[in-house]
Amino acid sequence: MMVKWLKTSAHKLYYRSPIFFQHVMTSVYGFKLRKERYNDHYKKTFHRLVDGAIDHEKQLLLFMQHLKQNVPYYKHIHIDETRPFDSFRQLPHTNKSDLRNELDRRSHKDGVLRVSRTSGTTGKNLIVYNSEFDRAERMAYLDYLKYKNGVLPFSKRASFTGQELTPQSHGNVLWRYNAPMNQMLYATYYINMNNIKNVYRSLAHFRPVSLDGYPSAIHMVAKYILSKDLTIDWEVKAVFPNAETLLPQAREDIEKAFNTKVIDQYASAEGAPFIYSDKNGRYYVGHETGLIEFEKNNHGTYEMVVTSFINYATPIVRYRIGDQVEIDSDQSYLNSYTDDVVIKKIIGRQSDYLLGEQDNRVNSVNMAWVVDGLEESIIQIQFIQKSRTRFEVNMVVEKDFCEADEKLLKKRMHRRLGKNNRYDFIYRDAIKKERSGKVRFIINEMSDRSHIEK
Repeated sequence: MMVKWLKTSAHKLYYRSPIFFQHVMTSVYGFKLRKERYNDHYKKTFHRLVDGAIDHEKQLLLFMQHLKQNVPYYKHIHIDETRPFDSFRQLPHTNKSDLRNELDRRSHKDGVLRVSRTSGTTGKNLIVYNSEFDRAERMAYLDYLKYKNGVLPFSKRASFTGQELTPQSHGNVLWRYNAPMNQMLYATYYINMNNIKNVYRSLAHFRPVSLDGYPSAIHMVAKYILSKDLTIDWEVKAVFPNAETLLPQAREDIEKAFNTKVIDQYASAEGAPFIYSDKNGRYYVGHETGLIEFEKNNHGTYEMVVTSFINYATPIVRYRIGDQVEIDSDQSYLNSYTDDVVIKKIIGRQSDYLLGEQDNRVNSVNMAWVVDGLEESIIQIQFIQKSRTRFEVNMVVEKDFCEADEKLLKKRMHRRLGKNNRYDFIYRDAIKKERSGKVRFIINEMSDRSHIEK
């Protein structure tokens, strides 16, 4: 209770502070993260990746042994050390409800644990643990991916994030500096065409070596650069979008505006293996981070079943994540362990967004913050924009969900979308699925889609 109160108090202090002090607080928190994430384990893992010293068969065998020795749910599994992949194929599949209902039995609660929360595009809440070793492994691979594309660790970077960095009262100063990480953070939920020029000026002054984050926001900057016929006078080594679907036009505009390559990334808060693109838009599985099985469905696409090697605290094992990909193959089953898989397109992530009253675009990652801390009482939630000023919130809740929780949701929606909109909360037994079987987290039903795209 005390920790929760301190976090709430720190957030209130930050939110009410002047801009300069918010920069200081951002850097103080950045120092904490740097010390935690970039430890000796990170350094060893990063150098091992750079040296190419990863034995994939040994990596799978060690992972299987970890499951048997340390995770209660898997203590009775059989491992053939001469044929570990055959043993792996005998493991049962996992879905969200398994992790949601049996988290402790499927976890190894050792080390300095943190909680990762996700609603994803399906809207179904999920909590998993990660340790300091898991976090170091993840950071090492991210930096390795950047290193392969000419970006050294701790180079200047501009990150377009869904974090609540700036209160509305601070106008168009939508960035905060994280000095220990050499990182300028941009708050995407307030970026619109009226203030995009300020974001560009900040970038031009900061001169980042790389950009990362939400492609929709980066694309807005790129469109501004192109529309004003501007030429950037510094070198951007690469742009690393994540969390949203990267559309072909967005990739083209970003590459042209910043005169660089775009390396798209796919991962998940659950700790799924990384998928990354090359400069030609083809996608590959990061074998060092896990393996992915691909099962062909009736629509000619493949459903991904993911297993992660970078989350030992809550191992993600043959997990039906719900996302689909396009692969140029006639095979009914493929996997990244034995097959040379090249992915043409990632379908599963939604690029839809809601439109706030200030013409700010609010995507699924932004809206996930609205339910932060309420995951135990909200089973599923879906946000639908019915018109410019009317939103529906469909919810499946537990019995302990109360009026105070609804008020908190509405307060957070005011921050994201505006106070002058109408918000209708509808409690349901189940949320209607699409033909694909997924429940979309956000839906925009506005008839005038052209207004959104302008």
